[in-house]
Amino acid sequence: MCSPHPRPKSQRRGRRNSALQSATRLDPRTNGSEHVSSILSRLNRPPQLQAPFVVGDPASGYYNDLRVELDTNDPVEARRLLHGFIADRKRANHVTIAQLALGAWQMREQDQAWLRVFAEGAEWLAEALDDGGGLQYLFAMPHTFDISPPWYSAMAQGEAASLFVRAALTLGDDSFADAAERAIQPLMRAGSPIVAETPEGPVLQEYPTQPPSHVLNGWMFALWGLYDVARLAERAGDVGSEAQDAFLDGISALVRRVDLYDAGLGWSRYDLYPHRLTHVASPFYHRLHVALLKATADLTGEDALRRKAAVWEASADDFALRTAAVARKVAFRFVYPRRPI
Repeated sequence: MCSPHPRPKSQRRGRRNSALQSATRLDPRTNGSEHVSSILSRLNRPPQLQAPFVVGDPASGYYNDLRVELDTNDPVEARRLLHGFIADRKRANHVTIAQLALGAWQMREQDQAWLRVFAEGAEWLAEALDDGGGLQYLFAMPHTFDISPPWYSAMAQGEAASLFVRAALTLGDDSFADAAERAIQPLMRAGSPIVAETPEGPVLQEYPTQPPSHVLNGWMFALWGLYDVARLAERAGDVGSEAQDAFLDGISALVRRVDLYDAGLGWSRYDLYPHRLTHVASPFYHRLHVALLKATADLTGEDALRRKAAVWEASADDFALRTAAVARKVAFRFVYPRRPI
């Protein structure tokens, strides 16, 4: 279970799951030790652990703890952060905004002022949906993959849908139920750039790369969006049923493909893209994979996901394996450095 409060700022270093937004690069004026230090500082991130929830009831909780993404215990300061994130549409990161708003929702019982942050984040994302229900990124991908704007992310679509479902239930505003239905359309549409068809079934793409990158954490966050909209079937009509079918197809594919994400020695891969070096998960993302798999197993009853989570969880606590994973991640970032937006 998760800790009762976000960690103090001194224990957090920047915006964690803003992988799309924060970026560094290997400057020719920077020596190797300074670059390694920069990489290691990004790897020192508090984990997003599984949060409490009741299966089948999105109003009971979100499935992992996003309060660590708030960077503050003060809802007034969090609102200022939100306004900074949405001030420039061309630099707006929908994942960052959705996670901040969901984290604020998870804080609502401690202070009702957090609901204002939650509502404003949901309202901004709902207004940002385009005619096809998509959330367009208007900046180039700052690391790992060469993606030019505009582009879409299944992770952003799924997290926005999960946010909208909770806004509909918490605020009693059915317009958010409509927004949730719209947000999942790119996750179900034939030919969508963020759905890759595989022999095992559809894989939802955090990044629309060619060939598909199959990023594991973004796929599961996107599946959760489908799950949440399906739980609003009585409001969504046929869309809810379609969302459930898409969710089940995705879970079937995940169960059949999860072994592909083994990097060896019980550690996980971040993605399946054919990089020159295997893109192993950092300790943060490895623990995130464990939390996501455990929550998804709870939602679905799929024991295969629970077993994989147990294997990866054991390796996460092994100092030698964790050190080896960090070394491989540092090597990867030397070959594929981050770039500024």
